[in-house]
Amino acid sequence: MENADLRQAKLQINYHEPVMLAECLEGLRLSDASLVGGTFVDCTLGGGGHSYAIANKLSPAGTLHSFDRDEEAVAFATKRMATIPVEKSPKFVVHPVAFAKLGEEIAANSVDGILYDLGISSHQVDDSSRGFTFVGNNPLDLRMDRREGVSAQEWLRSVSADDLADALRKNADMDRAYKLATRLVEVAVKTAAENRDILPSDVKAIVEAVFPDKRRDVNSLLARVFQAVRMEVNGELAQIEQSLTAAVDCLKVGGRLVVMSYHSVEDRCVKDTCAKFEKACICPENLPVCMCGGNHQRLKKVNRKPILPSDEEIARNSRARSAKLRVYERV
Repeated sequence: MENADLRQAKLQINYHEPVMLAECLEGLRLSDASLVGGTFVDCTLGGGGHSYAIANKLSPAGTLHSFDRDEEAVAFATKRMATIPVEKSPKFVVHPVAFAKLGEEIAANSVDGILYDLGISSHQVDDSSRGFTFVGNNPLDLRMDRREGVSAQEWLRSVSADDLADALRKNADMDRAYKLATRLVEVAVKTAAENRDILPSDVKAIVEAVFPDKRRDVNSLLARVFQAVRMEVNGELAQIEQSLTAAVDCLKVGGRLVVMSYHSVEDRCVKDTCAKFEKACICPENLPVCMCGGNHQRLKKVNRKPILPSDEEIARNSRARSAKLRVYERV
């Protein structure tokens, strides 16, 4: 078994610097002296980079709640947070559950700011034993929490080609989705009959066969296939919508919602979910006049367009290149 100290050292390497950290802290208004004793939530603890920075901005009177269903992330980040001197540290509460349970864990109208850093963490990608990546040749798993749910290969062995094609389109905007889905289902059946795991090399061979004209883009295509399956296995879009809806209830009036996404599917989910709370009128569109009173708006945009990383940050941290940051305020 791997030495515990060596394992922690690997985790330290694989948890990279948080993306757009300064912009996230600014979005949460953590430079405001009146908020240093406030209550904040980091819905995506990961390696603890954002949580650590938030905690260092708060006073001992403040409270930080952090969510993550990845037990390795919770263990690593908890140790990291413990390095903050006790006399300077706010109250730190870890919730080792999916952020979709935000509304069950946090009281309504109690929070000054909520942060989301969506998607998969750098550590989960870099640690090939987790089965999140096509680098290496470990069995497909893709679960954020390996203690529950079904693995990616179990899901592939149970899903129909039609449903898999829908997931590829919905979660990754894949073209040739049905042809790709049919081949993936075939290999899932074949490997089950052979009593062996589905491996990244199996998926790569299928992608190369379905996209023979795009061999230069095979890694990009593979990443999108893995993304689509991962999002389905973890129910990510549904969880984002559920959590953001709960976040609106949890925020105090004037509280901030700061959400960072890394691909168009996530960003569209964030934008569409929050748009429902930006409307003052919730009447059906075919009504000639407003009948609801027109006072239902609960969120407003702080920035008209999403905030993008600087060229300097992208040069320093390649993971930042596709990031989009949206900031909303509870009204």
